[in-house]
Amino acid sequence: MDKRKLLMAAVAGLTVGVRTPAQAQDEKAVETKCYGINGCASHAKCSVSQADLDAAKTLLGEKVYASRFGKSQVHGCGSHAKCGASSRILNWTPTAAGACKAKGGIVIEEVDGKKVARKA
Repeated sequence: MDKRKLLMAAVAGLTVGVRTPAQAQDEKAVETKCYGINGCASHAKCSVSQADLDAAKTLLGEKVYASRFGKSQVHGCGSHAKCGASSRILNWTPTAAGACKAKGGIVIEEVDGKKVARKA
């Protein structure tokens, strides 16, 4: 094998799996509704429904839910959200999917017409 072919093979091997800055930025830009990691009203976003609360309770179990989010109530907007996880109130905030997972957040999605929670 001549040196040129060897060099081309090495370069090809190095570039496999390398993402461009634009690709990496696009992945960071994807946000999810991350429940259970937010602070207070200015960070909490609109609308936590009874179905959201029930889905989180099903995921976590009654005892863990009560200890983490036992003061939660249905609310319509961030200004009504009060303080979040530190005050045992379930809210959500738009967060990059990786950050939501790293902070131990919850994602609530609709599956077959029913709200279902999963760990991020």
